[in-house]
Amino acid sequence: MKIQTLARCRRPLRWFALLLPTLVVLGCGSGALSGGYAPKNGKWQGAELSFSLQDGVLDNLVLAEQACSGEGACGGLIGGPVEGSFAAPSVFTLVSGGATIKGTFTSWTQASGTLAVDAGCCSVVGLWTADWVPGSDTPDQPGSLNWGGASTGTIHPGPTLKRTPPASPDGASQVQVQASDWLDALRAQVGVGPVPGHAALHQAAQAHAEFYTLHAGQYQASGLSPHNENASFGAGFTGATVGQRLAAAGYASGAASEVMAFTGSVPGAMQGWLDTVYHRLPMLDPTSFEMGFGLANSGGAQAEVMDVSAVQGSSADPIVVYPWPGQTGVPAGWSGNEGPQPPAPPGGYPCGPVISARFPSKATVKLHSLKDAQGNAVPHVWLDAANDPNMQMFDPTTVVLYAHTPVADGDYVVRLEVQVAGQDQVLEWRFRVGP
Repeated sequence: MKIQTLARCRRPLRWFALLLPTLVVLGCGSGALSGGYAPKNGKWQGAELSFSLQDGVLDNLVLAEQACSGEGACGGLIGGPVEGSFAAPSVFTLVSGGATIKGTFTSWTQASGTLAVDAGCCSVVGLWTADWVPGSDTPDQPGSLNWGGASTGTIHPGPTLKRTPPASPDGASQVQVQASDWLDALRAQVGVGPVPGHAALHQAAQAHAEFYTLHAGQYQASGLSPHNENASFGAGFTGATVGQRLAAAGYASGAASEVMAFTGSVPGAMQGWLDTVYHRLPMLDPTSFEMGFGLANSGGAQAEVMDVSAVQGSSADPIVVYPWPGQTGVPAGWSGNEGPQPPAPPGGYPCGPVISARFPSKATVKLHSLKDAQGNAVPHVWLDAANDPNMQMFDPTTVVLYAHTPVADGDYVVRLEVQVAGQDQVLEWRFRVGP
């Protein structure tokens, strides 16, 4: 397999970190509504803010990125987590420094209110609404706040958002629909939203898959990267680089990734990418925006191509881990079949299953461990942006570990002691290898 990632375009914005350490709650009434029913426990999600609610206690409040406007050149975005937890009466006002958030639980599953944030040189004033996330109150579903007890740290991945995947674009082939559905199902499991298929991306990916298989012999003879095209090879040329091919298909994007496999099937390619260190990155990335897929067979050669565009990340993006908390049936090992190949364990490949964690921004990991069900430490390779130039290039917010050798069936616990936004946190979760 091969991977190529273009440099991601970053717009120059002024950022104001909104980290609110204390909250004063002004309100009346109890946690129940006037009809005598309490709002639903679980995750509450809106475009402006999100929070969790458990037995009348509001926690994990995150203000989404908001455009902050002021006089002159003052401006940019503000947003971020609001620290602390507090009792949540049905009508409440939260006051912290320059922020005032007023809210009302209008039904079991809906809340709304106003927000006003003074960031010094600029301010935000507006309305907010939030809806309860279906399934997030059920402890044995991945959508619960602690993944049914499988996530045991002070911070948690996701949670899963039960979103309906968008419809495939007109003209999408059966394999393109299959690939899009496969990717959306994976992303729902790990706690990020779907990545809709796009007609131009499908077109670019399919054209490149066909070009590669048509000229596979010339690729092998010349040593040209499978991600590039050479017009002298002949028919089907659509652009030397993935960026040129996307532009030729009519897709304008400043950030895109391309992965390739040579398995002959959609499941083979998708699972093969997911099992790796680098190829899985765009599949799990919350900033992935739209995707295209192509599959071709010609003259005994076969190729699968997936092109994924991306948007700018947010401090409100979820933490994403794989295997996800509580996952079962995880393979015992991985062959190391990837190009570029990650650093091999001391004894060479195969190794244990690849474990990854992606943070909304670059986090400092102070301690990492992998233990079996008996609490025994499992020796492992550790990769991050500091010790792996490929990770630095592809996604510096992701960290990876894999056991030196394939592991036995059973439960395993990953523990990462990290510093996020200046605070010490623990990301800890378990998964199961085998049935």
